[in-house]
Amino acid sequence: MEPTGPEFEGFMPAHLAESVLFDDRGDAGRRLVRALPRELRRPVVVGTTRGGAEIGAEVAAALRAPLDVVIVAPVRRSPEYEYAVGAAAPGAAVYLSDRHGMSAAQSVVAVARAHRLAAHDDILLHEHCRHLPLEGRDVVLVDEAITTGATMAAAAAWVRERDPARLIAAVPVGAAAGLELVRGLADEVVCLYEFEVIGSRAVWFGDFQRPEDDEVRRLLEATR
Repeated sequence: MEPTGPEFEGFMPAHLAESVLFDDRGDAGRRLVRALPRELRRPVVVGTTRGGAEIGAEVAAALRAPLDVVIVAPVRRSPEYEYAVGAAAPGAAVYLSDRHGMSAAQSVVAVARAHRLAAHDDILLHEHCRHLPLEGRDVVLVDEAITTGATMAAAAAWVRERDPARLIAAVPVGAAAGLELVRGLADEVVCLYEFEVIGSRAVWFGDFQRPEDDEVRRLLEATR
């Protein structure tokens, strides 16, 4: 779940207002894999969200690689506060873009809340499929899009903790500032379409229905 803010809500560059780049996540995944580096060492594909796992499943199938998923939760000042100031993956992985007036103590509470949410959902998805070992392997980290970059940043930190040989961040569409952030964290970034601002990620897909947990589990089990 990519953190969003008021500046992104409903915004779309005027000349792209009617644009749909991908039929669905499957279409995005099949096109994304063609842009990946040709030489990958024992690749593992990791989706950063449920939707990222659905795109990642297409990438994994083409690479004949296993699929994993890590759930990333937004860091918010409070559960009711809409604007996210960062993102957290299970464990220690976290990215904070700005405290937005929060004290150090409030930041600790907000990060802990996000960690609990991410860990809870992550455990549910891995009930029968444990996380794959990533040490010494090329990891292709996939999401639906990059807006602020916070989700991918937290997911990249989670992957780095597992000592991969190489980390490749891959998305169908991304915003310039978010991509710039991620380029400083990954060994390589692959993005099919880059714009200054991308608005809601849903507008780029003809079908953006979110996959249910059972479907994500099925995708994980199919590659093991």
